[in-house]
Amino acid sequence: MQWSDTKTGYGWVSILLHWVVALIIITLWGIGDWMQGIPEGEPNTLVDLHISIAASTWLLIWARILWRIRSAHPRLKGQGSFSHNLAKCLHHLLLLAVALMLISGPTMVWSAGHPVEAFGLFSISSPFGELPWLNGVAATVHGVCADVIIVVTLLHVCGAFKHLMFNDDETFIRMLMPPRNKD
Repeated sequence: MQWSDTKTGYGWVSILLHWVVALIIITLWGIGDWMQGIPEGEPNTLVDLHISIAASTWLLIWARILWRIRSAHPRLKGQGSFSHNLAKCLHHLLLLAVALMLISGPTMVWSAGHPVEAFGLFSISSPFGELPWLNGVAATVHGVCADVIIVVTLLHVCGAFKHLMFNDDETFIRMLMPPRNKD
């Protein structure tokens, strides 16, 4: 069983981390978008759910980012340097935006004077207390990164469908299972 990435394909660790973290981020985005419609000052259980999911999966999401940085970026047979580098660049932009979300999210909670709590299982108190200016900066970064994630994810999905429908190559299959041949 191929766990690590190779020069031409992803291993099981990359594939599983990709899909699990993608589902987590889509869920967090959906909840985050939905909770924006609730007027400020009213009880909002969606905020608690968003924070709980993010806090309980925080290390897993960092593992995904670090694994991708550490691993090779497989190249398709016949893929030109421009398209390979463009895909890598967009992928790194997506990972950077997610990393900034992992920093700005807890910073927003803590700078509002609240602990980060996850489903009542654990609580992490603020290391610095209430800081309104930092809360504003963190909220802006969080919002901008959410927009970047949406745009780059849409480009990512469009690229996957382009490969599936027009290029008729192995790109989509590579994210579902490792290549059979060792390289």
